[in-house]
Amino acid sequence: MEAQAENNPAAAFAALNARLQQGGAMPPDDIRAWCQLGLELGHAATVRQACQVLLAAPDVHPALRPYWLFFLGTALLHQQRVADGAQAQRQALEALCVAPLVHNPQPAMRRLADPQVEALLWQALAQLAAGGVRAFAHAGTLLGLVRERRLLPFDKDLDLGLLVAELPAAHAILRAHGWQCPPPLFAIDNMASYHHPRHDVVLDLCGLQPEPGGATLLGGFWTGQGAPAAHQRVTRFPGPLRLAQQAGPAGPVWWLEDPHGWLETIYGKDWRVPDPAFDTIIGAHNLVGFSALTQWYAYSRIANACLNGYWEKALRLVRLVLERHTPRDGLLLRLAAVLEGRLAGLRPAA
Repeated sequence: MEAQAENNPAAAFAALNARLQQGGAMPPDDIRAWCQLGLELGHAATVRQACQVLLAAPDVHPALRPYWLFFLGTALLHQQRVADGAQAQRQALEALCVAPLVHNPQPAMRRLADPQVEALLWQALAQLAAGGVRAFAHAGTLLGLVRERRLLPFDKDLDLGLLVAELPAAHAILRAHGWQCPPPLFAIDNMASYHHPRHDVVLDLCGLQPEPGGATLLGGFWTGQGAPAAHQRVTRFPGPLRLAQQAGPAGPVWWLEDPHGWLETIYGKDWRVPDPAFDTIIGAHNLVGFSALTQWYAYSRIANACLNGYWEKALRLVRLVLERHTPRDGLLLRLAAVLEGRLAGLRPAA
């Protein structure tokens, strides 16, 4: 099934869907694969309905309940029902407090350790600059280049910042140089993700918008379709945006005049201290509040780590949310105690 899904996700989803429609017993692993493929292929409404049926069954197993809630919460997000999606993810965390789980060591991430990926980054920056787009290294990409003099090997993608007004021009340039732009699973007005098929690397363009007066810039993720401000994940940066051109390995590129100040805005005063466990999406120091969208990311990432057996990562994320956002959250305090107890049980007796 995994090979079929990788080679032809649509065919794999259709085959699983046909089996699901026939009724009868279906292995939970296949239902989970069906949910995952359905979300990737844009069938959020179908996945949501299926998860609601699975959760309504009187004999739903405690080990499966968190999975169906996790997929339900993700489907709701894809349908722009952000608050409902965050609530479903919280219900998944509640179910995880009593669900039997298997511990798995988290694999080491080395996706960006390849020197060819860094060369691709400098090439993209030079191509954008040559096309009149002032894109610059941002977030984890900037952190790696400044602090480590290389990309962070455990990072999952490349991050570039630019003004929102320059997104259309950047899109045209990247597409012309071989980057593909998969359709987004849900609308984010100020961000676009690209995939380079030859290097299997993802590049995110993060749009920034000057606030009235120009003293600050707004970033983050802004969902479309008229979503209220409380549903946005908003970050605030010092403005105006100050960039300077400098030489890069593939040609002139744009670079922040004060990269240290920018990094402190995101990661705090200790940005020079390596912390592979830090999650910028939910822990950035310049987040404006703990919005419904930020909550969804926080709860879903904790749930996903638990479901994959990455108990150490899940506990770090729980502690991050408690420290940065909701120190008296009873559910997260309970989950932290559960994870601490399970991890203690893994240690050999003295």
